[in-house]
Amino acid sequence: MKLTWITDVHLNFLEKDERIDFYHTLIATDSNGVLISGDIAEAISIELILKEMASTIQKPIYFVLGSHDYYRGSVKMCALK
Repeated sequence: MKLTWITDVHLNFLEKDERIDFYHTLIATDSNGVLISGDIAEAISIELILKEMASTIQKPIYFVLGSHDYYRGSVKMCALK
């Protein structure tokens, strides 16, 4: 299995069209999935951004949360579809 590894992307600072452009760079890689090692977004937007990413890239996403992912609230576990 080949994974694209990204970290500290702080996607909450990007506008939606910028995030979609970024997701397309992930789609273009020759990988089977994406590994994210923290600091994806902030707590209030993490669920939305992970679902947005999953529905756009259509590859498995494996992630761990970083310190910034807890900013501005608490993170509840959610099932990504």
